[in-house]
Parts: sequence; structure tokens; C-alpha cells
Amino acid sequence: METVKQTFSVANLYLNASADTIHQHLINTKGIVTVTVTLSDRNVTVEYDPTIITADIIIEKIKACGYHAYTREIPTSDFLIQQDTKNPKKPNYRILFVFVFEVILLAILWILHITPWIGLLFSIHSLYVGRVIFMHAKKEIQKKNLSSATIDSIAIGISFFYGIFLTIQNTVNAYPFMISMITILGTNLYKTKYLKYMQQTSTTSLNIKQYIPENTAVFNKTGEVIEETSQLKKNQILIIRPNENIPCDGIVVEGYASVDESTLTGVQSNITKSEGSYVYAGTRCIQGSLQIKVEKIGEKTTLLQFAKLAKETANDKSFDSPFKNFSKYLFLYSIIAAIILFFGWILVGKSFSIAISVSIAVLASVAMNALTIASEKEVLEKAIYAAKNHVLFRNVDALETAGKAETLFLEQDDILIASKPEVTDFIPLEETDLNIMRYIAYTLSNKRHDSYSRAITRYLKSQKISSVNLSVLTNFQKTHQTDMIQSTYQLNNTHDFSNTDIINSTINQMIDELTNQGKTVFILIGENQALGLIATQRPIVPNSLQAIHSLKELTDVHLFAHGNIKEIQYIKHTCDIENIHANVDMNEKENLIKSCSHDSISMYANADSSSSSSTADVNIQFGISQDLDSEDNDIILTRKRLSDLVFAIQTSAKLNEQIQFKQIAIIAYHVLAVVLFGFITPIFFDIPLPTILPCITSIYVIRFLFQSHK
Repeated sequence: METVKQTFSVANLYLNASADTIHQHLINTKGIVTVTVTLSDRNVTVEYDPTIITADIIIEKIKACGYHAYTREIPTSDFLIQQDTKNPKKPNYRILFVFVFEVILLAILWILHITPWIGLLFSIHSLYVGRVIFMHAKKEIQKKNLSSATIDSIAIGISFFYGIFLTIQNTVNAYPFMISMITILGTNLYKTKYLKYMQQTSTTSLNIKQYIPENTAVFNKTGEVIEETSQLKKNQILIIRPNENIPCDGIVVEGYASVDESTLTGVQSNITKSEGSYVYAGTRCIQGSLQIKVEKIGEKTTLLQFAKLAKETANDKSFDSPFKNFSKYLFLYSIIAAIILFFGWILVGKSFSIAISVSIAVLASVAMNALTIASEKEVLEKAIYAAKNHVLFRNVDALETAGKAETLFLEQDDILIASKPEVTDFIPLEETDLNIMRYIAYTLSNKRHDSYSRAITRYLKSQKISSVNLSVLTNFQKTHQTDMIQSTYQLNNTHDFSNTDIINSTINQMIDELTNQGKTVFILIGENQALGLIATQRPIVPNSLQAIHSLKELTDVHLFAHGNIKEIQYIKHTCDIENIHANVDMNEKENLIKSCSHDSISMYANADSSSSSSTADVNIQFGISQDLDSEDNDIILTRKRLSDLVFAIQTSAKLNEQIQFKQIAIIAYHVLAVVLFGFITPIFFDIPLPTILPCITSIYVIRFLFQSHK
């Protein structure tokens, strides 16, 4: 018998008697194996046989005891973005078989010299079926981005109207141009259907709604009630317990808990949340409990905004620079080549029909339609691949430009250097008892609110007093009141401390050694003597040094640093960055970025969501912002890791390489097509030939471009 273990949250479960009632009611139910009621977390864990009883029936059983219950959905968070489980359907090519049948039928009528008026009827039918190509051409013209649909429309128009002209003359030479028109239409429909299929196979769905629980506990005037997440309203108070996923973005109004935000950041880490902290939908409460005031619900939450932006970027068709310009140049080249070949064969004595057929064949053979769909597929794959790795490109322009950047301006805080200092050395002097020094330092730092004092307080909270010296500390506390400690003892930054009578040469040497390591040193003074030294330092973010080394191979790295001279020298020496700009304001930063942007593509990266550069070509934000709608940042790296920036640049560079490869392949193909269909074919044939062969080769090129670099 295979069993399932599932946890249910129960509202208003406070009394042991209530727990016993639920336990007895469930344990005597057929299909239930074990029941565990945890009163502190107000949940019930049930192991049951799913072939006999379901979760919905268990909920009804709990409700029969007088309590509302709901299931806890706790999906794994290994990947924020998962592959779509639905297999894409292969395209239906029935209409193409109809076109093939029409081409064969027209060829037979041509051979049998049947009146071309019959063929004209089939041509009109094909033109109606493939009318979508003219809609695409209209959009290209409106956007002033003439491309494959425009060229195909020109070739179809020439074939159709010249075919009508020959039909009026009742000559069977109208059939080749009817066949050409149907062949071009069929090729275009094949391209459209194949593109749609390839998009389905390469795209992924952002299946992250699984992290939003269906039900949640809401606190109101009557107590705790269970509501569907979709019915939540702003400013409602939610109760979040251990092992529950948070259903909305909101502010903690009461409670203290550890929350796992790996669904957003991709990093398994427990972040402490307390009153005033901001929490995000889809994150998970690990320990403790919270009361949250609802701020954002449903599609407005950060998690679902992330999914929405990733989808929009992946399906962005606004190709710029090489994509758009290459299509324009190839369009002009195709038109010019067709015109030159037309007049060239007229001048050498070929018939008007053969010259027209050569021009149509050259236009039909152009494979830049393959460029468009190949580019879309590459962008689609790269955007989704980046989003799966917690790198969000907001638009195609950012996806393309990042790999071409030559200069990177980097803010140090929370990216290279942690913004919060940590205690690295705690050194007693003059035979000072370590526990007494800790007690004095804690008393002094706990009343101050600067970052260094908070670092000392955090450090001392993590230390345990030795039982050996506990009696000494107890006697010290009895004789020294807290107010007396604050008036008698001092905790001073050695950088600002000038009393040389207290600091001897040995202490001074220790201070110099610590400051040369880029540390900020505090001296604890009491009763005219130095009791100890406390050194703090903002640590280098793990793995950032290796990432800096990789970035220096990709771009010219500039670092905006702030701090005293010793700290900045230590950063420069440790990170091996030559271009360090110390303690500059935003205007100076903008001028520096602007001076580099004239000659190269520049990027500006920071961890402050409210700050971006107006002169940088690409703005990069580290960390999740509460407002993803802002378009100030072009690239969002949800994790504060420099390695993700390296990944973003490399992904962009790889995209550009693949697009360039396809451009070269298309140019090579088109040159061969012009030679083959524009020169060689007319030499050996004195009758106008349909464009079946050019269209078949175009189909082959489309498939080749899709399958290359698979």
C-alpha cells in the first residue's frame, strides 16, 4: 500500500482539547494511517491511502470538528522557470498539399496546352488562401522595415499580373507564372507554420504560479478565517506559519521568522524578517510566524511580474541594429539584382517572359525570411535560458548590446564588497578579561545606531560567555550599572582618536597592521587605559574575485568605491582593479560614464534599485526590486552575484555570434542563388521556368538555419 503524507493548516487551533478532538476524529477514519497534530504551528500532518481517501475529504473531516483547514502547497524551488509539460503539436501542412496538387495540375494543363483560363481560377483560389502574406508585408511597410514578406509580395504580384496578361492573350506561357505564384505562396505558408512549431518547441512556460498557495489564513475582527488567495484584498492581515508559502507581496506588521526567497533569487538562504520587513509572494516561511499586511496581489506581485517580463522579452520582435539593418541591405540588394538581371537578359536578346521569370526566381530565392525566423528563435532561446538562470533582459536591445559592451562601471556595495561591516578581530589588551570586554562593548554599541556599532552588537550576540569567568562577570555587573559604564568607558574609532598618552607603541603597531588590511579599528577605553581593540571590515562577496577576473577579460572594468584611503587601497590590491574612482558623487560618475560612452558601449551596474545612469548604454540592477515596472534598468540580476553578470555578457555575445553566422550563411546562399537562377538557368533554357527549385532550396535553408548550433 502506497501512502501519502500531507500537512494541513488549521485556523484557531489553540487548545490541547481541540487537538485531541481532531486527532481522534481522523485516526478513526478509514484510509488514514497516522495523524500528528502540532499545536504550536497549528497544523495537522496526515499519512493516508489516496486510493481510499482524498485531501478534500480530510479537510471536510476537520471542518466537522468545527475548524477550517487548508492544504499547504510547498513545491520545490530548484528552478524558477520550468519546461512546459505540453508537447507542441506538429504543424498541419494540409493546405500545402493542396498547393502541391494545384502545381502538378497546372503543369499537366501546361503540357496539354489547355486554355490558361482554368489555371487562372486555381491561381485566384491560392491567392485568397495565402492572403496573409500581404498583411505581413503591410506591417513591414508601416514599420519601415522592408523584409521577406515585402519581397515575396512583389514576386507574387509580378507573377499574378503577368500571368493575367498572358491569359488574356490565351497563351499557355501563362502557366509558368501561375505555378511560380502558387509555389511562392506555399513556401511562405510553410515558413510561417514551421516558425510557429519551432517557437513552441523552443519556448518554455513560466510555470511559477505553483508557488502561490490556493488558500491562506486571514485575520479579521471575528478571528482567523480561511480565504482563497485570489479573493485577497489590499491591507488585509494574513497569518503565515512555518512551512507555508507567502501568497502576496506585503509588509510584516508583527512576528519574527526566517524566510527562504530562493524562488526569486535562486539562492537557498534564510533571510530574517521582522516588523517593517518586505516579503514577496512565492517565498516560504521556514521558522517562526508572521502577520503580513497585503500590498500586492496576483499579477502585480514581484514573482508574477518577473514571469511576465521574461515572457515579453522572450517574444520581443523589435530587432534592432544588425538584425534590422541587415534585412534592409539584403532587401535592396535583392531588388537591385532582380532589376539588373531583367534588363541584362533583355539587352542580350532574351524574351520578355524569360527576363521576367529570372527576376521572379531571384526574388523568390532570397533567404532572408530565414534570417527573421532564425533570429527570433535565437532570441527566444537565449532570453528564456537567461531567465532560467535568474538573469532578466528587459528587451532585445539589452540582450544584443550587453555582449558588445567595452566598458563596465561597477558600484562596490553589495556587489563586490558587502555593505554591512563584520567584526574580524576582538582583541583584549592589558590583561583585560575577554567576557568583561564583551559586556562593556555590547553595552556601548547597543545604544548606538551606526553600521559599525550594529556589526559589533551582532557579533557579541553570537558569542557565548565562558562559564569559567561567569562569576567575574557577575561581580562586574553588580558594581557597574549600565549608566556608569556609558559614562566611564568609551568606544572610539582609532581614525578619529587623538589621545596618544593611552596608545603605546605596541598598540599603535597593532592598529597599523589592522588598518593596512583595510579594516576599521575601534579602541575600547576605560579608566585612562586601553582595554581592547575591535576591528571591523566589509567582507568581499564570495566568488566575486573570480568573477572580476572574468569580467576584466570581457570589458574594461571601472569601480566606484568609497571609504578611507586604507580601505580603498586594500580593495584595489585584493581585486586587482586599476580603474578605481574613490568617493565620487553622481555628477562625477555621470561625466566619467559619458566620456567613455562616446567611444564605446558602456554599462553601469549597481545594487540600488532607485539608482541608474542616464548616460550608460546599458543599466544593470543587482537584486529584486519591489517595482519591476520601472524601465530604468535594462538587465535585472535577481542574485547579487558578479558571476551572473559574466553569464549575461557571455549569453549576449553568444547570441551575436550565432546571428552573424546566419547572416554569412544567408549571403552565401543568395550569391549562389543569383548565379544559378539568374545566369546559368537562362543560358540552358529558352522557356520561362517556374520558381519551384528556388523555393525548395529556400525551404532547405530555413531548416538548416534552425538546426545549426542546435
